[in-house]
Amino acid sequence: QVFRPRATARAHAFLNRRPAPKVQAGALGGSRRGMAWNVPINKNLIKVGLAVLAWVLVGAVFYWAIGNCSEVPRLTRDGVLIEDYVICPWRFSHAFYWSVQTGMSIGFGLLSESEKASELYSCFHILAGSSFIGGALSFFVALMLTKHRDFLSTSEQRLVKACVALHADGYHGLTLTQIREMMLMHPQYANALIRKVYPTPAEAAEQVQEFSTGSPSARREAANRILKEACEKVDCFKNGNVMMTDLLKIDEENASLKRKVLRALRAKENFIRVTCAWVAWITLGALFSCFGDGNDAITSIYFAISALSTAGIVATKTVESDAHVIFVGFFCLIGVPLYAFMLGSFANLLTERYMEQQTTTKLNTALTTAESAFLAHLAGADGNSEVDLAEYTELQLLRLGVVDRDTLNMIKDHFRKLDRHNEGRLKVSAFVHPHHLDKEKAGAAAAPSTPQAAPAAEAAPAGGSSPNPDESLQL
Repeated sequence: QVFRPRATARAHAFLNRRPAPKVQAGALGGSRRGMAWNVPINKNLIKVGLAVLAWVLVGAVFYWAIGNCSEVPRLTRDGVLIEDYVICPWRFSHAFYWSVQTGMSIGFGLLSESEKASELYSCFHILAGSSFIGGALSFFVALMLTKHRDFLSTSEQRLVKACVALHADGYHGLTLTQIREMMLMHPQYANALIRKVYPTPAEAAEQVQEFSTGSPSARREAANRILKEACEKVDCFKNGNVMMTDLLKIDEENASLKRKVLRALRAKENFIRVTCAWVAWITLGALFSCFGDGNDAITSIYFAISALSTAGIVATKTVESDAHVIFVGFFCLIGVPLYAFMLGSFANLLTERYMEQQTTTKLNTALTTAESAFLAHLAGADGNSEVDLAEYTELQLLRLGVVDRDTLNMIKDHFRKLDRHNEGRLKVSAFVHPHHLDKEKAGAAAAPSTPQAAPAAEAAPAGGSSPNPDESLQL
């Protein structure tokens, strides 16, 4: 239902026996044509890739123009191996192969230079490759070692979209009526709440089955019953106003085994993707060596791994069409950075828990004299000697090395540019693109507001007693 907003809106209207509100396509995370992948494009990564390709091609053009000659093993169409086949001069495919394997310090040993000018250029080509390619690989590794985490998790983004569809502010709190509608529209929250209220696995499974297979009216009655039990057993439900963070915590702690496994896999998504791509690339190289060069299985795997790790122990055999040297050139050109990606992601996996422990230790460490003096400077900047949350957060971010002072100064300068009247505060609309504001206004004008329960019914009664769910769920 998350991926079919229009059908969800009609079901919502059917359960409430009132006309269906119009929901814009994509309001709940989907679209008419299904989910769209929002893949950010790293422009710096593209620039580095193009620079590496240009550097390899420049070397290939030079080696092709210089006119080297070599004796190489040649594999004929009949499968006969000629050990001393002379190639003079090199074709562009051989020059490209030599540029890749020399520049990346692989050194297969298949070709050898015969011209002194070529050897002189190779000195600069190797030195440039050691620095240029080394810097590029360091950039690739840094991309994997950098902790890229959205401040809104996928679960929180999905819940926020559901709240927006109900015209509710989940961060301010959800009423029992709104939670019931969310349970009907998104059964995953109903299932998590059932497992929270009914700790016995057998009873919880029975309630989940009853809720998922029941008729619309039966599901509504089941939702009322579940919320009544939650008001008696779950602390965050007792005042009739549930924060979205509490609902997220319940969903994470009481999700089904399938959802927990999917979340665990999603947390390691980068490592899984890169590892699968690396294994697939190794397999591709091994298959080429096995069927193209006629090597056995162990030697084929040996060729693929030694090539990507720049050891370059097993060389390929040339053929009349030069397809082998062209394939190995592109295989290494793409595979070596991919190998660096895999190493970086694996290192990130190993050091992630260690870095979390270091962060906790650093936060609990007492301030030094210099850090205390800097904090006093931050606190006195606004004429108040007391430290507020923003100043404390700024100091701790600097201590942890998450940001530096230049970055913080850039953020402050950007804020001052937005704060044209020097009020020290900004409206939320100042950070939102006008296009998104127009879409929100159009959606608000097209969709009628969801009826809210009476304030008296939602407020907790005096004396601290829990609210009556039958009253608070009145539409």
